Amino acid sequence: MSLIQAVYDFIKGCPLLDEDGKVRVNFLGEEPVEYVIEEVPAEPIVKRFIGGSSIRQMLFIFGSREDYDKNAVQNMISSSFYERLSEWLEEQTQNGNLPVLPEGMESQTIEAVTTAYALEADELGKTARYQIQCKLTYYKEAIT
Repeated sequence: MSLIQAVYDFIKGCPLLDEDGKVRVNFLGEEPVEYVIEEVPAEPIVKRFIGGSSIRQMLFIFGSREDYDKNAVQNMISSSFYERLSEWLEEQTQNGNLPVLPEGMESQTIEAVTTAYALEADELGKTARYQIQCKLTYYKEAIT
């Protein structure tokens, strides 16, 4: 199992996701509602301990293709979803319900590190991509 697989499995279990929405990795389709988890380049090691173990991070973007129009109500619904998602991630960390990682690694926290924003709308103004940047912090044992 990889880190991205662990995050994917964890996010798929989020009760806020539209039950008909597809969750993908590094690809977002054109039809609402679809979700994507995208890896973000980052310095992986946050802190290294004597002996070689470390605290690490994996940054990722959680995005979605949502309905979009000039009506403020529809766009507020999309933004509200991301507020609730951020709260859900925080609750999962507080409750110790974290992604199950490969052997030798243990999740510490999962959290949103930015607020959500609409990144782009399609040419017809019918759908938009919304996203939020997230971070998984984890402990990794020294390689022996």
